[in-house]
Amino acid sequence: MANLIGSSLFTSAISGLNSNYLLLLDGAQGLTMDKILDPGSEAVMYRVDQTFRSYMMTNFNQIDMDGDGKITTNDVNNYVTKLKTQGMTYQELSQLCSSNSSSMSSLLDTVLSNFTEIDANHDGRITQSEINAYRVNQDIKEVKDKFPKIDPTKMSMFYETNTTSDTQKTSSNDNDKVFK
Repeated sequence: MANLIGSSLFTSAISGLNSNYLLLLDGAQGLTMDKILDPGSEAVMYRVDQTFRSYMMTNFNQIDMDGDGKITTNDVNNYVTKLKTQGMTYQELSQLCSSNSSSMSSLLDTVLSNFTEIDANHDGRITQSEINAYRVNQDIKEVKDKFPKIDPTKMSMFYETNTTSDTQKTSSNDNDKVFK
């Protein structure tokens, strides 16, 4: 559960959305439904994820916020902001993250299988914050299970990071280590 980080899942989903949009856009002023259905070039068609194309067709009107029949970069940026602030539904996560790397698939499977529990406010959408809170709660449960006499909510955690100063000076002295 330690690698269940909401920001990495959202970053992956949004990165896929942006990269596939740019592939389909291919220098045009906006992305029309016709361009999504027929990218025009086989090279573009094979590089664009089919799940993404399906997502774009299904959600075209939501993404085309000004209703001009074209999805512009501004429309995509506004849509991404909406996803980041309002969260993603089960279906949005499934579609936007399905084509990503195998390291994300384990995280996605965990989030999707625990979607209802992660959705703390029960609005049908989960945010990065809800995923991160769920992860912390799972870590607390794990500590309580392993060490029933310890209250993990009264513990502090310090992480050692290996940092260098602007002059690239490093030190092996324990007093020079940075803890966050």
